[in-house]
Amino acid sequence: MESSGGLLKQLSYYLPYLEHYPLREFAARADKYGVVYDVNVSEDTLRELDKRADESSVKRYREIFAEAKKQGITLMLTLFHWPIPLWLHDPIKCKTDLEHADKRGWLDNKTVVEFTKFAAYVAFKFGDLVDLYCTVNEPRIISEHGYLSAWSEFPPGLYDPDLYLIVLRNTSIVHGLAYEQVKKWDKSSFSDLGPCTVGLVPVLQVFAPYDSKDQRDVDAARLIDYAFNEWGLNAIFHGDYDMNLDYIIEPEEQKPYTVKGCDFLGVNYYSRWKIKYVDKGMKPLANFKLMPCEGDCTDFGWEIYPEGIREVINWAYKRYRRPIYITENGIADEKGDTRNRYLLTHIEKLHQAIFEDGVPLRGYYHWTFMDNFEWSDGFKIHFGLYRVDKDTKKRTPTKTVEIYRKIALTNSKG
Repeated sequence: MESSGGLLKQLSYYLPYLEHYPLREFAARADKYGVVYDVNVSEDTLRELDKRADESSVKRYREIFAEAKKQGITLMLTLFHWPIPLWLHDPIKCKTDLEHADKRGWLDNKTVVEFTKFAAYVAFKFGDLVDLYCTVNEPRIISEHGYLSAWSEFPPGLYDPDLYLIVLRNTSIVHGLAYEQVKKWDKSSFSDLGPCTVGLVPVLQVFAPYDSKDQRDVDAARLIDYAFNEWGLNAIFHGDYDMNLDYIIEPEEQKPYTVKGCDFLGVNYYSRWKIKYVDKGMKPLANFKLMPCEGDCTDFGWEIYPEGIREVINWAYKRYRRPIYITENGIADEKGDTRNRYLLTHIEKLHQAIFEDGVPLRGYYHWTFMDNFEWSDGFKIHFGLYRVDKDTKKRTPTKTVEIYRKIALTNSKG
């Protein structure tokens, strides 16, 4: 569980109740706080989990959620944003000797079962304070960076397209299982979202051929778009598990009983990537290269492409017919020279999607409210509307805060 800055454990957890004040200051009304096919969690199981839970942590979370509710801030509670207990995943053993590892994270059925129990427990303990849930944040990222990149800082840092698909399959299945359990155990309501609205948050990116005249680049971009954007959503909404990436769903790859429900799609959008075909003599998913940004780029080296946010939410809504939240959108910008333009151009494209395209956009969460600890880059990358001194915890507003405040107050482009 996290705040929109991704720092609940590292930072926000230790701040006083007025940690939500800056959100009120710029008029935000919301804050975005990572094969088993059936798991039934009983009340006896939840009572047993309650005995094992850290009482002070449960108390602290309830205090934070209650204060947010009091201040009129709608929390989207994210159940999984990548941390996984060491008793479920031994990343060092998996990296060095996967065959003999007995704690393999999302490759194991045990992780699916334990996460489902966790989802039930969260709904059981916090359902009176939360009406809006995300089950898994960016399942493709943990699959891609953990299992399609031997150099990745994401554990376990392996390179095997088959493992990528297994992890993506299991996180798709666990969404449905968690959806069932949250619906079962959260019966209280304090908003028009209640008793509980439960969805998934994929990262959707635009993948375009590096050379649109080179059919190999065109085909590679299509495959990456399919494997990275579409595959997991097809599993969740249709029960389609194309394990050989041939665009054909064979009878044994069709598992409709895994489709449990999804009330909304949260879309994390940042950028467009150009795809270059590179013949590595390996499986198709490995034969590509993400080309570096050559034009208007963020500090992270990501292309600034506001048109893409309109493209991806139109695609997602037309294909899966669920309301949309923008659950992450922002820029790494240390000097603060580009953030205003990034925000305004992306908000403009969202307005076009709403009023010209008819996309039911329910909300927008900027990434991020305050500087966060980026997984692979620590505190040196600055996404925050508020800059944070990591030593003193002092928060300093950027120039974009006033623009964001105006947008939130007027529900307009600013």
